[in-house]
This record gives sequence, C-alpha cells and structure tokens, in this order.
Amino acid sequence: MRNRAHGAAGSRLAVGLVVAATVTASALPAAASPLEYLPVGDPLEAEIRTLDLLDPSPLGGRILLPRLHTLPLQKFEFQGSGAPPALPSIYSISVARIERALARDAVPDFAQRPGLASTPRLFQSRPADDGRLEISTGVEGRGIVDQHSSRFETGSGLHVRLGAGVGRWIAFAHVLAGFVENAHSFADPIVPGSDLIAHTDESYLAYAGDAGDWGLQFGRNRWHWGPGEEGSLALSRTSPPITGLEFHGRIRGLRLDGTALAATLGASAGEQLAAHRIEWQPVSSLRVGLSEMARYKSASWQPLYLVGVVPYILVQRLQVQDEPDSSAALRNNVLTALDAAWRIASGTRVYGELLIDDLNTKTTNFPDKLGFQLGLEGVGSVGGSRVVWGTEYTRISRFVYTSFFGRSFATQSEPLGFFTGPDSRRVRVRGAWDLNPAWEMLASAALTDQGESGLDRPFVPGSPHEDVFDFLGVIERTREFELGARWWPASGVDVALSGGYRWIDNQDHLDGNDDQTAFGSLALRLTR
Repeated sequence: MRNRAHGAAGSRLAVGLVVAATVTASALPAAASPLEYLPVGDPLEAEIRTLDLLDPSPLGGRILLPRLHTLPLQKFEFQGSGAPPALPSIYSISVARIERALARDAVPDFAQRPGLASTPRLFQSRPADDGRLEISTGVEGRGIVDQHSSRFETGSGLHVRLGAGVGRWIAFAHVLAGFVENAHSFADPIVPGSDLIAHTDESYLAYAGDAGDWGLQFGRNRWHWGPGEEGSLALSRTSPPITGLEFHGRIRGLRLDGTALAATLGASAGEQLAAHRIEWQPVSSLRVGLSEMARYKSASWQPLYLVGVVPYILVQRLQVQDEPDSSAALRNNVLTALDAAWRIASGTRVYGELLIDDLNTKTTNFPDKLGFQLGLEGVGSVGGSRVVWGTEYTRISRFVYTSFFGRSFATQSEPLGFFTGPDSRRVRVRGAWDLNPAWEMLASAALTDQGESGLDRPFVPGSPHEDVFDFLGVIERTREFELGARWWPASGVDVALSGGYRWIDNQDHLDGNDDQTAFGSLALRLTR
C-alpha cells in the first residue's frame, strides 16, 4: 500500500512539473526555434560527430556542438549565428549537409547559405500567433539479401511525421506504416500473415526553456549516452525505444549539462528505469561524462527516482529507512558508467567508457560485472575530398545487465546498453571517403565473439566462482566486411547501396556449425 502511495506521489510530481512549465511558458516570448528532436541514429549525427573531431574555431559559432554524448538533442541546439563561413573541404562537407537539413528549421540568426538544396516539408504553417503545424512524409527503409533469405529492416515503409507547436511547446508523432520484425506477435498486421503494421518509435510532448538552457520531453523515444559510435554501454542507440519523462538543464558558463530520465519498461509488471547523467566539457577538446542507472519495481515512478538529484545507491537506503519491513520489495539494481573523449589534435580523438554493473571489493562470493569500450577516430583531407575513419573495441563480461532478482537492464529481451550483451567482445573498423556533400564511399569490417552467458543467465548467489572475462561454452565468432556507395544530393534524398561477406563459426553455439554468405543491401530515404 505504501509503494502505491509513493507511486501516486511521483505521478503527481511529474504532472506538477509539466504544469509549472506551462505557467512559465505563458510569461516567455515565443521564439521561432525548431523544437523537434533530432532522432537518435539520424544521418546528421555522423556529420556532427565529424565536426567535433576538428578545431571548432573556423566554424565561427555557426554550428554549435553541445552535450554531444547525451542524445537526443533538439535541432535549435546545433544552430549558431552569423553568415555561412567559407571553409576547407574537411569542414565544408559536413557543414553543407547540416545546413541543408536545418534550413527548413532555421532559427532567425541562422542565415541560410545561398543555393542550398534543402527539401521542404509537405506542409508547413507558421501563423502570426506563433502556433505552427508541420507535416512531413516519406518512403524510408533498407532491404537486405543474402544466400539464404531476403528481408526488410525494421522501420521500412511509409513514414509520416506530424509536429504541432505553440510557443515553446511541441507535440510530435512519427508514425510508420511498414515492416516491424515479429509484429504479428503483438499487433494485427495490415496484411494478414505479414509483419506490416502501423507503429511508432518516436512520439512525444516537449518543452524548451526560453534560452534553451533547460527542457523536458515526455513520450516514446531512444536515448544514447556516451561517446560510442556504434553503441554505448549504459544507454545505447541500439536498444529498443522506451517510454519516459526526461529533464535536461545546462549551466552554460561551466559547459555543464545534466539529464534525468524516468521510464517504464514493463507497465503491467511495474518494471521501472531511472537514469541520470552529467556531461562536462571543461575545454573544447575534452568531454567527460558520468551516468548512473537504476532498475526497480513499482506500480509507477517513485519520487526519489523521478527527481534525479539523489544518487540511486542512496535511494534504496532512504526507502528502506522509511519502510524497514519492505527491503525485498524496494531492492534496486544500480549500474554506473564513466566516459571521456579527448581530441588530442585537430582531426584525431580517443575515447573510452567504463561500465560498472557490480564491483565487489570485500568478497569473492559475487563476481564483478564490468564492461569497457575504447575508440580511436579521425578525419583528414585528400585534395578537395575528405576521409573519415574510426575503430572501436568493446568488451563486456559475463552477467552484465542481468539480475537474479528480476531487475535486468533489458527491454523486449534486448540490452538497454551495447547490443551484443554480456559475455561478448567486438571490434569494428570503419572508413568513409567523402568526394563532396553528395557522394560518399563507405567501408567497414567487424569481428564479434559471443559466449553462452547471455541475458538469460544471471549469477545466482551460492553458485561456484567464475572468471567473468573467460567466454562460456562454445564461442560463436562472426567476421564480416562491407563496401558501399551513398548518394545524398539533398536533405530529403539519401540512397545507399552496399555489399559484403560474412563468416560465422559455431553458429548458435553449436561446435562445427559454420556458415558463410555474401550479402547486399539497398537503403533508401526519400522524405518531403
């Protein structure tokens, strides 16, 4: 009964904060800012990441690079002021791609570059009273074929994006009519017997403070915390979307950003997630971040988790202090991640992340649950073209993300963090040759080792000691490479064709069950 009372208090607090923001908004002048979030995984992220490898001085404040390791960001956060500067190709290719995408959402001080090929929305209205309605449609997706099968990637189909705003508020919905893997298991397909459904991974109500120094988002979305390019260890772009309430704020003078997220992973079972993060940029070449996440069980969000200012390791102690007889029900599972990225010279950066799911210094009865990621990336010019490259190594021990008492860091049977999950090792090398803003040649290669200690195998107290960095059982090894070409002549036209080869040893952890296949893919994004 007490848990339900606390949950109701948390819900009332969330509603109260939204109401307070509404009252504040009525006293603020509405700005013509694009309040829509740049989706996690959008192609523009790669261009912004590339610019962050370089000395920002030549940009002259034209493109801003705030809290890049705490995504998503709203589109106005990237936009500075002034006329478009003349830049060498190492900068100008990314700047051109960003400018043409943001041109239809430009803030007043973000002057448009003449002759830019920006694709207008299907419908865009900005009446004099600062209310606005925006509709965008498109065909987007990726088809993959190999020697065994052909399939569409989840999210392939017809897309409709609808945004309605008043003042500093925006209501946004991104609806797909298309393919979602295994959709028939949870929805009525549009075509019987298929996985074609109407679906959304990104729909929210959001508010941005007058100066852009704070805001909130309430809805369904993806988040990515950390410097990892392919994925991060705590909260990753590769996880399924989740439904939650996010607050973020910035102390501009200190280059310090804070974010708090409350999310529900399983409504009927009361499976809740709380996460908060601090990202600090003491100098332009260095970014450091600290993330903490907690899994707990409750009918709704609990106030101490929701406010996001109390370390989660203390929240359980405070709750047990209030209710000594409810320690089992109040038990949480906490993990922490520390990350840093350092531009050691213009065009070269090193980064890393350390994940601590469990660290036992007093006993060997419980194993440490750890993960780490290291990366090196760079950019350089070749005549009038540009080369971008990177390599990333990720190692995750056994039992990471798991919990023997049901508080795992997973949703829809997938990790909230790095997609390979526990008992895995992955190294990936990537490269891109940008001939100009429209043409790009791509190459990548990856090696993945996967043991048999997955998300479904937590460590149970009393079990024999295990070396968590030794792979369990038969190791499945996957090697692959891919080459591709991409044509991106305008913000609403993006076509990529690629092909490669994949070798899998001991597939499904069956010794000698090997497979190899060539594969090809066509990715298409036509939006208006």
